[in-house]
Amino acid sequence: MVRIEFQMERLKFEVEQCVYRVENIKTEVSDQMKTNQQQLENGFETSVKEVSNVTSAVKAMLLELQDTVTPTIAFKARLNVNTAVVGGQTIVFPVLIFKEGDAYNTDTGQFTAPVSGMYTFSLAFCVYTNKLLTVKIMVEGTQYTASLFNGDGSSGRSSADTVAIVTAGKKVWVEVIPGGFETINANHSHRRLPYFSDGLALVTF
Repeated sequence: MVRIEFQMERLKFEVEQCVYRVENIKTEVSDQMKTNQQQLENGFETSVKEVSNVTSAVKAMLLELQDTVTPTIAFKARLNVNTAVVGGQTIVFPVLIFKEGDAYNTDTGQFTAPVSGMYTFSLAFCVYTNKLLTVKIMVEGTQYTASLFNGDGSSGRSSADTVAIVTAGKKVWVEVIPGGFETINANHSHRRLPYFSDGLALVTF
């Protein structure tokens, strides 16, 4: 009888030890799963942050690249009728031959720089024989060049140009200088029409 009780106690002890070990294993597995889950979550958050950082860096690079790319800005406009001018008058060229960008206003005769940069401005006029025309290219009220056009009866058309560093938003126009001004001939020939043109970054016409 005593022997049976002893075996029962021993069996009970072994069962309790097994239960204890099982509980320990369950705890270890649970802790490991929590650790793995936390590591996964941390890794996911880190990956998201890294992707976000890369995306921000790419956007910054694209913006910087946009700032360094020079846009195409150009126009050429001409007169369409013979035009009598007086000193101080802005000459308006109402007919656009071509344009890249919407910078020249055919109503006011003014070119407005869309971006800051170095521009070339060219113009040509046909003046009747033995007549004079003096004009200047103005950049926001400052004279950049002045030219005398003399109708000498030979070529019939003379040209002038200037280079100017123009800040975005500043205006450029052609103005008649008092003292020598006549009627501009707008119908000399198809190849010799009076015109006003510009280009950004030293584009020539």
